[in-house]
Amino acid sequence: MMRNRHLYIFIILISFSVNAQEKKDWYSAFGKTPALVDSYLYKELKNAKDFQTRAKLIDTIASIHIQTGITDSIIYYGNLLQDEVMSQKELLLNRNLYLSKAYHILGKGKLEKGLYDDAMKHHFDGIEISPIEEMEKMHNLHQIALGVVYLHQLEVETALSIFETCIKNTEDKEVLLLAIKYKADILLFQKKTEEAKENYKKAQELLLTQKNIKVDLDIKIRLGRIDVFENKLEQGLEHFISVKDQALKHNFYDLYIDAVIRVGIIYYRQGHLEASQMVLSTAYANTLQWNKLELQRDVIKVLRNIEVAEKDYENAYNLMTQYVSISNQILENQNKVIAKEMEAKYQTLQKEKEILSLKEEQLLKESEIKRQRTIKKAFLIGFLVVLIPVIALLFLYFQKLKTQIALNKSQKEVNSQKVYGLMKDQELNLVKATMDGQNKERRRLARELHDSIGGNLASIKLQLSSNTSNNESIQTKILNQIDETYHQVRDLSHNLASKKFQNNGISTLIKEYVNNIEQGSKQKISFNPHPEEKINEIENPLKEELFKIIQELLTNTLKHAKADQIDIYLNQYQTILQLLFEDNGIGFNSEKMAEGIGFKNIKNRLHSLSGNMVIDSTIDRGTVINIEIPVS
Repeated sequence: MMRNRHLYIFIILISFSVNAQEKKDWYSAFGKTPALVDSYLYKELKNAKDFQTRAKLIDTIASIHIQTGITDSIIYYGNLLQDEVMSQKELLLNRNLYLSKAYHILGKGKLEKGLYDDAMKHHFDGIEISPIEEMEKMHNLHQIALGVVYLHQLEVETALSIFETCIKNTEDKEVLLLAIKYKADILLFQKKTEEAKENYKKAQELLLTQKNIKVDLDIKIRLGRIDVFENKLEQGLEHFISVKDQALKHNFYDLYIDAVIRVGIIYYRQGHLEASQMVLSTAYANTLQWNKLELQRDVIKVLRNIEVAEKDYENAYNLMTQYVSISNQILENQNKVIAKEMEAKYQTLQKEKEILSLKEEQLLKESEIKRQRTIKKAFLIGFLVVLIPVIALLFLYFQKLKTQIALNKSQKEVNSQKVYGLMKDQELNLVKATMDGQNKERRRLARELHDSIGGNLASIKLQLSSNTSNNESIQTKILNQIDETYHQVRDLSHNLASKKFQNNGISTLIKEYVNNIEQGSKQKISFNPHPEEKINEIENPLKEELFKIIQELLTNTLKHAKADQIDIYLNQYQTILQLLFEDNGIGFNSEKMAEGIGFKNIKNRLHSLSGNMVIDSTIDRGTVINIEIPVS
């Protein structure tokens, strides 16, 4: 899979290499992340002996990596600065200042890694050792960084409160600039574009005296996004191209890739598919070599849309498969990082326990020697007198504990049986309700057949048996009754089959259903069928079953996932119909969580369709559900 992906990008880059030289803008692709830190800084750090010099050099190198967005290096130098500070046993006047800086660096690195809990912990620790009356600036910088973590966790009101407090209380220009900028980011997230533009303008006014090139370029990207949102594509394109050139000049590679991706998206929206494909493929080559998985996923999503627009459904299907693979890899990497950090914490705790155990053993030995010198035989007799009752008490305690464990196990089995019985009762109630509904419908049909159609047929029979002449008016009357009976039979059959599934394609039904949900909720739901014409050829009963499966998935997500973004992809390639359902909600442990009625219903429907379902979910990392159904 990885080799095919590399080959795909290589072919695209070669095919557009000639066109790239004719373009007005130049897009750079790098084989690896360029060296950004001057070698003399590393040399100075290696030779530095005193704490002050080493701490300043580490802080300088970490700041460069923060500006260029190289996550692993940020975390490495944050840990290095923390170790340097903690190794200083003597009390230093500025020890807490450098420790606060170390926590600030680590918080930024963990945030870039997506480890929000760790980032939040580092900033809380930084706030604790940086009281506002002693280190006002570091205290406020930690507050703002904490607000950014809350923003990434979509706790928007908490983040906004932090930024507004900083704006109200601080006089430091740098802190004020960051607080206003992030407040504008929240307003943009809330789609309050006019208020967001006003705050970005205030931030740009501060930038006239407070130089911060990266913040200035980030603001221009946000203004470009507002232009795109307002359908001012050419104006947005100017913003992104300007940011791209300046970001490359100043080695801000994270902003450079972001700007290039947005240029490619605008070209795509303008219908310049070749130009968009060239730009996005260049950006993808950089994200691939630098292992920027989140950006890879964003680029693949747009490239797939281009392939669909060009009706190359095979490549679109391949890119969709890559999209699923990268999404799974992101979740796997995040879980590995979390597991690795937990393992490190566990090993540290074990070492501390071993040290305490050794100290306790040493104290016990010294105490034992003193006791042997003073009390000898009396100690032994007293020990035996105390030991025997203790052993008896321990024996009774363990017997009681064993009995309690057995009782708990029995109680757990009884509870499980009760739960199983309740579930069976619920299923029986559902079956009974279904049967009652069916019986009610049968009685209604019987009445309809007896009262209307039966009456008409009896009348026709009576007239035919009593009519011996060829009276034309009577024949006309009988024909009218036969015609009326025919229409009643047709109306009855139409009521038994849902008209919406007869008259509409599956994509129309799902889009209408999704739009109805979006109008009454805060969730953003996207539905992407490819190829739509082919998918709309699906007929009953598959059409109706597929619609009900999507209904069930959306219901489960809206009730339990707490997601604000749901993506539904429906693809047909050759004889396989693939449904990919993804949300960014709280997720769950798919190995431990009991299977609910919703998933059972879906599996029962898939069983009748010879389909299969794979669920990939992790706590706090969202859920991906992949369903494949064979079609003729």
